[in-house]
Amino acid sequence: MENKYTCQTCTHFCQHYVQYPDGRFVTCYSGHCVYPRQKFRHCDTKACPHYVPKEEEPPR
Repeated sequence: MENKYTCQTCTHFCQHYVQYPDGRFVTCYSGHCVYPRQKFRHCDTKACPHYVPKEEEPPR
């Protein structure tokens, strides 16, 4: 994974999803930031001064 400083790679970003009628969940191109307050963001929005990189999950 390329190390980009965007909302999508920040700990404070919560990804939005859409559920299809067959039960599948698919990621949207948006989400919201929960720090310091809730606000709408696109995945590729440039990171703000509160940026904290997400920790990578170990492979399962």
